[in-house]
Amino acid sequence: MPRITTLDLDAVLFDVGPPGRPTLPLTITPKVEASAGFLASWVQENDAWLRQKTIEHGAVRFRGFAIASAGEFETVLLGRDHELSNKYRGTSPRNLQPGTQYVFSASEVPPFLPIPQHIEMSFLPAPPRWLFFCCLDAPTSRGGETSLCDFRQVYEDLDPDFKRRLYEKKVMYSRNYNRGTRGFDIDLTKLKGWEVLFETKDKSAVEEDARQDGLTLEWKSGGDELRLTNRAEPFQIHPDTGHKVWFNHLQVFHQKMLARELRRAAWRAGSVFQWILSWLLFLISHLVFFARGPKNLGWHTMYGDGEEISTTDCNHLQDTIWKNMIFDRWQLGDILMIDNFAVSHGRQPFSGRRKVVVSWADPQAKANRPIEELTSSGSKKRD
Repeated sequence: MPRITTLDLDAVLFDVGPPGRPTLPLTITPKVEASAGFLASWVQENDAWLRQKTIEHGAVRFRGFAIASAGEFETVLLGRDHELSNKYRGTSPRNLQPGTQYVFSASEVPPFLPIPQHIEMSFLPAPPRWLFFCCLDAPTSRGGETSLCDFRQVYEDLDPDFKRRLYEKKVMYSRNYNRGTRGFDIDLTKLKGWEVLFETKDKSAVEEDARQDGLTLEWKSGGDELRLTNRAEPFQIHPDTGHKVWFNHLQVFHQKMLARELRRAAWRAGSVFQWILSWLLFLISHLVFFARGPKNLGWHTMYGDGEEISTTDCNHLQDTIWKNMIFDRWQLGDILMIDNFAVSHGRQPFSGRRKVVVSWADPQAKANRPIEELTSSGSKKRD
């Protein structure tokens, strides 16, 4: 393929979708030059334009470029005007990729389980503004998509009474961690220990880190176990567009939602194994819930006052998310850049080979701006 020296917008091709409706994601493919070096230079030259298009479309995907390693992926990202971060306070196990500072395995959650849609680290005071994925080994079997969902549309589609209850009461997250890896636990939401989460065995450092993240900390079992709780707003207003966004981890951290998520994924994939597994998870999750109580689960979400969120409301939320989800197969070398304050991501179950890596950038404090239509005065105005 002949080399090209220009780095302007004419050097690549765009799939912009139907007129008047930005496609999710916007796809950019090579026109002449497809090397990793060209892409890194092109991204650096067009950073401001790329940032705007990521906001406009919710995500931008580069496809057909010769990205073959985590190092090449990181080089592309380092050319942008971003503060890449390697601080991770999420629940999924992740491994830093050799030879990089900011590239991690996307998740070490077992492949037969789905990862529900979520805004990355939405439960923290300052989630990353941008999220980046790269496919280094495309899935060889059905499944394995990193599904996307526009959480601005999810907000619009949710029942107004449900949104008002959440807005008035807020959400409360509860997470429990063991020390290190204590072997098998029937509670499958206990994915890693507190030493791994905070990257230290120093309890005073853990306490300080938790304080900075707005987390209430409680040591249990003589310091072997750790409980983290925090109260958060369920919605945010997009910092650039003003759209209202579903912005919390209820669909991930509610103990009873994983089984139903797997059942939906099994139905979509036509997998009898996953369907049977979903009912097994259903039984286990209910057993653990009633045996240990909500405060002692690996993770759980309640209303901010501690009241349980009804199964009806959880199902309504999940149905709304699935109605707006987008599935696309990974191809080798794909890079996906996501506006983490608008568009969620998840993972469909899979078997066989698959390697996707992730980076994130620009922690941004949530503004927690009031949403007039959900306040008491806003409700009276509509009436």
